[in-house]
Amino acid sequence: MELGRGFVGRTGELELLRARLEEARAGRGGLVLVVGEPGIGKTSLARELAGHAEREGVPVGWGRANDDEGSPPYWVFRQLARALGRPFPTGDTGGSAEARFAAFEAFADGLREAAVPHGLLAVLDDLQWADAASLALLVHLARDLDRAPVLVVVTYRDTEATGREALTAALAALAREPVLTRIRLAGLTEAEVVEQLGRGGVSPEVATLVSRRSGGNPFFVAELAQLVGTAGDALPDGVVDTVRARLARLGEPCRELVATAAVLGRDVDPAALADVLGRPAADVLTDLDEATDAGIVIAGSFKHDLIRESAAAGLPTAARLAAHARMAAWLERRDPARISEIAHHWLESLPVGDATSAASWAERAGDQALAQLAWERAAELYRRALEAAPASAADRARLRLREGIAHLRGGEIERGSRVLEAAADAAREAGDPAVLGETALAMEGLSDPWGSFNGAKIAREALAGLPPGDDPLRARLLALHAGEAGFLGGEEAEKASAEALAIAERLGDPDVLCSALRARQMVRSAPGGVHERLSLAHRMIALGEDRDDADVLLWGRLWQFDALLMLGRLGEAEHELGALRLLAERLRRPLARWHHLRSSATLAIARGQFDEAVDALRQSFALVADRAHMSLQGVPITVLASIAGLTGRADLVTPEMERIFAENAPPFVGLLHAAWLLQAGDRARAGELYRRASVPAPAPVPATLPVAAVAVELGAEFGPPEAVERAAALLRPHAGLFVTGGAGSILVTGSVRRYLGLAAASAGRLDEAVREFRLAVAANDEAGTPPFAALARFGLAEVLARRARPGDAGEALGLAASVAAAADRLGMAPLRRDADALAAALRGDTPGPLTRREREVAAHVADGLTNKQIAALLHISERTAESHVQHILTKLGFTNRAQIATWTTANA
Repeated sequence: MELGRGFVGRTGELELLRARLEEARAGRGGLVLVVGEPGIGKTSLARELAGHAEREGVPVGWGRANDDEGSPPYWVFRQLARALGRPFPTGDTGGSAEARFAAFEAFADGLREAAVPHGLLAVLDDLQWADAASLALLVHLARDLDRAPVLVVVTYRDTEATGREALTAALAALAREPVLTRIRLAGLTEAEVVEQLGRGGVSPEVATLVSRRSGGNPFFVAELAQLVGTAGDALPDGVVDTVRARLARLGEPCRELVATAAVLGRDVDPAALADVLGRPAADVLTDLDEATDAGIVIAGSFKHDLIRESAAAGLPTAARLAAHARMAAWLERRDPARISEIAHHWLESLPVGDATSAASWAERAGDQALAQLAWERAAELYRRALEAAPASAADRARLRLREGIAHLRGGEIERGSRVLEAAADAAREAGDPAVLGETALAMEGLSDPWGSFNGAKIAREALAGLPPGDDPLRARLLALHAGEAGFLGGEEAEKASAEALAIAERLGDPDVLCSALRARQMVRSAPGGVHERLSLAHRMIALGEDRDDADVLLWGRLWQFDALLMLGRLGEAEHELGALRLLAERLRRPLARWHHLRSSATLAIARGQFDEAVDALRQSFALVADRAHMSLQGVPITVLASIAGLTGRADLVTPEMERIFAENAPPFVGLLHAAWLLQAGDRARAGELYRRASVPAPAPVPATLPVAAVAVELGAEFGPPEAVERAAALLRPHAGLFVTGGAGSILVTGSVRRYLGLAAASAGRLDEAVREFRLAVAANDEAGTPPFAALARFGLAEVLARRARPGDAGEALGLAASVAAAADRLGMAPLRRDADALAAALRGDTPGPLTRREREVAAHVADGLTNKQIAALLHISERTAESHVQHILTKLGFTNRAQIATWTTANA
């Protein structure tokens, strides 16, 4: 490596970097991560590549992250932009996810322009200190590097990645990009150290000792080499001791100055040091000359971060805190525009410094970071502002509200909602209904079936304190309240949503109209509102197009997708996926991508493309796991469980996922759990869970069709008959629709008519069942839902076998064969097993024999009696009747009561 006397080692690494640079110049850009411990030579390697690039006529730009918390957001990229003579595009006052995406794209465009015509090398040094917003920008850039003549070389210390969540997440995201190359640097070999030091006249024996003491770390090789001849054979054993030995040779005033400068930042400002230390400027300059002569400071900065870190460690705590306080005061007088730095120094001065100043400047820095789209930094600054000094209830409400908004914009939904709850508590204490209302609106769109978000409750409180009238805040709060109330339905929700929409139309305010349309969509989320929801989607899309608002467009497209699925217009719904993908890419927001992925999975399942669905669901789960609310995590888990039921792939649902079903989900999700267990053939567990689950009364409005459908399936298998009839009564008015949710479709399970067929068959109305199943087959075929068309055919085959009219058995046998083939093609192992069992029963070759009592029980099952009714008729306990049914299923190799009925009919 370069030790001041040439470049030794790293030949292979340098050649790899040169090759990547040539690929970039040819238009195939890339990203190289150079990783290693401090002092290992990462920066030296990058400098060597930069020298090569400049000799080849390739422009080079550098940016270096800073471990000073006072550096502004995007500091590493601001330096890069300055080096390339380009502006850095931040400061959009919109502060939305779309604004951040636009700023990121503008920066990417600037890099591409700077790369014309010779390519571009961008070096980002010390990434381990980059702020979260900078890391998000790097991930954004990496996604399009393969189409740009730009090579980005990033160095970072892997020894400092632990505990840095933003860095860990960014590295994980970068690891998925095909443009990535990783280079890990190890120490120089002993031969390379001997060669390097031999050029400076160091004997091989001493060079060998240096190599062993330094571990081949180039920086420490250089440090130890400078001690040769001054310390005899007593070379330090430790890394830090090596630097301290060098610092110890400075005079006492110089050591104090160096330590203070190290605490205050990477750059050394003589005027600031003179003020902070209370020393004449001439004395400060003299001491800086001494530090420069000793190689501690070079060109106004510390020669190496390890020197600065070692020097800073030598300053006592009291002196460190006082230095930060005096630096903050000096910056306030000299350059108050340096808000982030002033806030940093005031915060670092606590508890010695002025707490009020620390809180005030931290809030100002948080506002600046929020405007610059650095949401992660903003949230941290607001939190620290609150911690710095005692705050009034009004101050707490304001700061918590801003912190919560920052978390939500960064995708931290769970954390953001908790902070907003604290903001609401403070607003109540302050008696400020307007701030309480703003807090409620920050939660808009966060409601869920788990019932843990309190936006509507807070909205009602705020409304009670606001005067009546056509006020935008009041209208949006009415809409929020209506949307939440619409989850359970009722006249109150209908009235509130209508009033909010009327006010919005009178005001002509687009933001208010968006809120009102969102509320109306939720209020009309029952199956009877599907056509109105489609109309609302059209209005939302038109509004988004007028405003060029990707967020509004996303919601409109999602509503249209959901409504089209419920109407069975899957071909039209499929066209929406392209628009959703483009909007997710435009927004670059985790939740937007999550919506696109879950929508893609929904349609893939309907089409029988289970592998594609699983891939999309796993991606969606990764987006929200450990950082979003349980309702978002629960969606992919619920759908994966359904796929497991359809395909028999038990590995799709881990024990941890099942725990979420059991412990955290609302009751109706427990019914979904029981349904997929039944589909998968685990009848015993399905029955146990079904008996434990209590169906909400009424079911959540958006889940009307899915809950009623699984209630029919489970009731037909486990009883009682009245439960099946209640569920069927909910389905009958919507026989022409498809079973899916009315506000966020996560699964389409085919035509409603299949479930009406199951209900009729369960009640012994076999002619009606045949008619409904035939209609279900036709509807599913027309819509293009092969898995559910196959299930409808299987239901028809079972009913025909039970009805046993002339020709029924032959048709049933043909249908069973057709279903078996379709199930095999689609990978639906449970259905294939059931179809084979039905065919075997129709042929009369199903194994046996059953005992006399078991045959008697089987005959009653064929008559449609429940276990309780069989027990009463045979004068046995209900548990004994259940045991008989289970033994029959086991002996015959069946999984459900319908198969017993078919076998009984065929073997009568």
